[in-house]
Amino acid sequence: MSTGSGRTREILALALPAAGSAALLLAHRAVDMAWVRSIGVEATAALSMGLISVWLFAGLGALVGTGLTALVARYAGAGRLDAAGYVASQGLRWAPVLGVLAGLLGFVLAPVLYDAAGASDAAAAHGVAYTRVYWGGGALILAQLACDAIFRAHGNTRLPFLLGLLSLALNVVLDPLLIFGWGPFPALGVGGAALANVLSYGAGVAFSVAALRRRRHLRPARPADADLRLIADTPLGFPGRLGLDGSVFRRMARVGVPLFVANALFNFIYLGLHALAAHAGGSAAQAGLGIGHNGEGVAFVLCLGWATAAATLVGRSLGAGRPEEAARYAWSAAWQCAALCALWGVVLFLFADQLAGLLADGPAAREHGAAYLRIVALCLAPQALEIVLDGAFGGAGLTLPPLVIGGTLSLLRIPLAAVPVLSWGWGASTIWVVISVTAGVRGLLCAWWFSRGTWKTRSV
Repeated sequence: MSTGSGRTREILALALPAAGSAALLLAHRAVDMAWVRSIGVEATAALSMGLISVWLFAGLGALVGTGLTALVARYAGAGRLDAAGYVASQGLRWAPVLGVLAGLLGFVLAPVLYDAAGASDAAAAHGVAYTRVYWGGGALILAQLACDAIFRAHGNTRLPFLLGLLSLALNVVLDPLLIFGWGPFPALGVGGAALANVLSYGAGVAFSVAALRRRRHLRPARPADADLRLIADTPLGFPGRLGLDGSVFRRMARVGVPLFVANALFNFIYLGLHALAAHAGGSAAQAGLGIGHNGEGVAFVLCLGWATAAATLVGRSLGAGRPEEAARYAWSAAWQCAALCALWGVVLFLFADQLAGLLADGPAAREHGAAYLRIVALCLAPQALEIVLDGAFGGAGLTLPPLVIGGTLSLLRIPLAAVPVLSWGWGASTIWVVISVTAGVRGLLCAWWFSRGTWKTRSV
């Protein structure tokens, strides 16, 4: 049993590299934004709205990533490495299949997303190209998310971080080549930024799969039923077409689908908030919303790192039959992250103008972005509780609470913001206040639900 200081060291050993990996994702977006800014404010607004499609795709990644982490961690914690390797191999087979289907869906729905967000014609033209290319590369992106999930389940967050550094370096090189058409490359504009991301993910997949094989974390051969059966009624199956085992997918989906639905709902709601921002302040307010997201992204990165640690340690502890230890890991991770996010909130509040100025294209966008940062700074600590405990829920395989809490409070954002903006003529800051208040309430409700302990007996 770990002592308090031992738990802290274990959490930090997992959380810091995982936060680094999440920071690299933010760095990808910042690099894209830095190059795209020179195209104009419409392109910046398009990329801001395009990031919503990226988040929506990340929700699909949660179906693979969270489900795979929960399953592999449970087997690894129980010492059943053959079963862990088989499930990991199946997850890595299913990921590109889902990615191809998502790519087809994204191609069709891209114009609908920008129309729903109230984008101008120019911004929509940029954004549709971005979304279609990004979703078109979904097979590579989901494969990378699956690889990261397998590493995490085995308690390794350092190697995904190092591989992510290589991916970011490649993106830095490819972005200007593909956006502006330097040398022999075609000038693809905002769509070039998406293609640079997809190609850099593809390189990461190649390195990740090789590393997983060297560590024997991928074992394609199906083990005996006794090894795969965690409890008496664990659903089992056999590989069929393309070597895909439907029972493994259904178990991953049971964990991941609620998170996917919650994430999809969250992002469609943000499309509505973008439309309200356009009504309140035009493309400058929409760009300000994107600037604000980048600024609060530091807290989000911390939350993802500590959520990863919580998911891994909870899953492995439950696999080893130690639910109370799992609870101690989860709460320690949540409070550590809340303290760090509170400190970042102080920085955002005090230096909002300076931070917004680094990313803004024009004084109006800078003003909107700074207002967003000051207001959202107030909710970062309770938001950390929500995100980290959502990770703990995921590690336990119980993902209904994030759907119920996150979905309900996110839905309320639309009427809470629409009435004052559309009926009373209030400005974009009204939207920022609604986002902040609902995020804080979500965190408190998530902490209450987790404290009930129903997740301790969850089977996967």
